[in-house]
Amino acid sequence: DRLIVRLLQVTDSTQIWRKFRGSGHRGSAPLEVIVEQKLDEASLLRVFSDSVSGGGVPGRRHSDYGRNFIGKSCTRKFDQSFKSTFINGVEFPEITHVSRQSYINKLNDAMAWPFESFRVIRVAAEREVQSEHRNQGQPTLKPNGRGTTNLIRHFINVDTLPRDEVEVHLLNDLNEIYAGDASFSRISCREDGQDVWEIFLHEHEKGEIRLSQSGSSLQSVFIILSFLRLMPHLESIDWTDIIFAVEEPENNLHPALLRRLLNYLARMREEKGFVLVITTHSPVGIDWSIGKTESQIIHVQHKNGCSTATTSSEYLTNRAILDDLDIRASDMLQANAIVWVEGPSDRIYLRKWIDLYTGGAIKEGTHYTVMFYGGKLLSHLHGLPPGQEAEFISLLAINRNAAVVIDSDRKFPKGAKGAKRKPKMNINATKKRISDEIARTGGFVWITEGREIENYIPNAVFQRVVGSGSLNASVYDDIPSHPYLSSFKKNKITLAHAVSDALQIGDLANHLDLQRQLDTLCSKIRQWNQIA
Repeated sequence: DRLIVRLLQVTDSTQIWRKFRGSGHRGSAPLEVIVEQKLDEASLLRVFSDSVSGGGVPGRRHSDYGRNFIGKSCTRKFDQSFKSTFINGVEFPEITHVSRQSYINKLNDAMAWPFESFRVIRVAAEREVQSEHRNQGQPTLKPNGRGTTNLIRHFINVDTLPRDEVEVHLLNDLNEIYAGDASFSRISCREDGQDVWEIFLHEHEKGEIRLSQSGSSLQSVFIILSFLRLMPHLESIDWTDIIFAVEEPENNLHPALLRRLLNYLARMREEKGFVLVITTHSPVGIDWSIGKTESQIIHVQHKNGCSTATTSSEYLTNRAILDDLDIRASDMLQANAIVWVEGPSDRIYLRKWIDLYTGGAIKEGTHYTVMFYGGKLLSHLHGLPPGQEAEFISLLAINRNAAVVIDSDRKFPKGAKGAKRKPKMNINATKKRISDEIARTGGFVWITEGREIENYIPNAVFQRVVGSGSLNASVYDDIPSHPYLSSFKKNKITLAHAVSDALQIGDLANHLDLQRQLDTLCSKIRQWNQIA
């Protein structure tokens, strides 16, 4: 096997390559680990000393020469015993040929193990919570969940530990993930009279239930929460030095529950600063990851006795993942809601508005999906139930929960000037038809009050983007073509990204019907997702 390792942690714009531990591999070929890292001052000064000069090394002191290489990239290969050799990036051409290789070898020996400060906390794919005899020593939590009961008993009953971490915070986390499926009011741990302890969850409708006799999904989530909430109180953990690895979180979880767990893990990763690594075969997990700008999908394959890991960054590699897993479109019955928009720039604005308006509570990829109908192609679609109109394509055949955002295209007639300028206000027949059909089937249609979706952006936002001057345009002007925005060269997507980054919550109020339409759309999405 040949494994290229690039675990990148960014701190103050510095790339730091961190810890990898290997205990074995599959296949007959020798294991190779290829590591790219930056040369640091400490390693260089171990070779190029302040107190040495001459010997074929240019400069007044060796250290003056060595400091020239701080921050330079180099690549080393580690064999199965983790003995390293340089592959490239270190040549020292100014040193005389006779001693050059000696300095390269010395630097290789002087460099620290590149992942020294990272530690892996692993949650195994097969995990369960069991009743347990009292553990007299310090409780531990195994990757398969063994020790969970003693850990909970310890936190509830030992006065040196914060019992609120279990009775308040872990309980709140559990209810957050199970929202809509179950509601728990208390976590307790009791002994059966023979020194065997059991975790109990009190559920409003079912009373007390033994966790060890509950469903595997509940046990699985409980174990993951215990790692995150409780382990840091038992041992010193710097979360920024942690790789938190969860194997197959989808085991025994239905799709909605899995999404809520993944969203929780992403939030904890952001709060604590650890690296989150998830292995999954689930299309839900893959879809969730694609929607995260900070995530990376790595396709791991084992063929002909050799394992390979490929970063998935474009269509062909994403398709290869789906082919390997034999995931078909028919396996995923429907997204929970689809918002149809004309094109990609509309999606950028809409996603930002929804995020601002709901404080991040409604998320693309979790609660709704955006699809494009492509402007004039709207005339080939209809909003009636499938089968009622053979001439057109049914939006509801793709998803019964449909919202459609349509540009009104209201504009000033050509040649109109001065105070007599009046916009054309009529909506064409296709837009009226779609609006009526979607309304009849319980959906939502938003026809822009101004010309296009860009006309909902207040002038103050464009000023933030450009940095000077004023747009001075009406709600019926062609905003992307306005001379004030000439630096964007009429590129609506580039403009949308820049404006989206500058938008604030206050920009949604008192501008046309934006706030009212957003309120209705978000209410619909909440209704379709059964969010209170």
